[in-house]
Amino acid sequence: MLILRNFIAKGATRICFEHPQCPQKCVKVAVRSRDAHLLGEELRTYSYVKSYLNEYIPEYDGQLVDTNLGKGLVCELLRDDDGNCSKTLGRYCGGRPAAPEIISQLWHFAYCLTAHDIFFYDFNLQNFVVQQKNGKPCLRFTDLKSFDNYKSWTFLRLEKIIPPLARYLMLRRLKRLFAALGTEVGK
Repeated sequence: MLILRNFIAKGATRICFEHPQCPQKCVKVAVRSRDAHLLGEELRTYSYVKSYLNEYIPEYDGQLVDTNLGKGLVCELLRDDDGNCSKTLGRYCGGRPAAPEIISQLWHFAYCLTAHDIFFYDFNLQNFVVQQKNGKPCLRFTDLKSFDNYKSWTFLRLEKIIPPLARYLMLRRLKRLFAALGTEVGK
C-alpha cells in the first residue's frame, strides 16, 4: 500500500500526490468515495486514446494501486526542466493571452481530437499543463475523465449516437477555451 503525503493539486473529483516511491510519477485519488469509479474509467480512456494523443497526455501505469486514501491511479508527473511541477495553463498564462506556440499546440490537439472522433468536453484552464521541456513550452492535457461524458440537460444523450452532435458540442467547448486564452476562433 502506498502512503500518500506530498500533495500536488486538487480538482473537483480528484486529489494528486507525488508518488512516494517514484518522484517522476503522481497518484490521483478520488475526493469522495462515490467518485472512485472515475479512476478506472480514466485508465480505460487512456488505453483507448494514447496512440492518438500521446504527445499531449501523460503516461499512465496500467492498473490502479492501493493507497492509504483508497484506490489510486498512477501516471507521469509533469515536471519542468528545473525539476519543479509544471504549471496549469491558467497559472502559466497568468491572465495574459496565451503565447503563439501554446495556441498552435492547442490547435493541433483539437485537430487530433476531431480527426479521430475522440470527444472530450471539459476544457478548463486547470485541465491543461504547460511543461517546460528542453527549454520549450509543451501543452499537456491531464484530465481524461470527461471522455465521451457530456453533461447533457436531457436524458436522451443524443451525442452518444450522433457523432456530428458530439463534435459540435466539443468544438463549442474548445471555442470557449480559445476565448479564455485571448484568441478568437471563427464563429
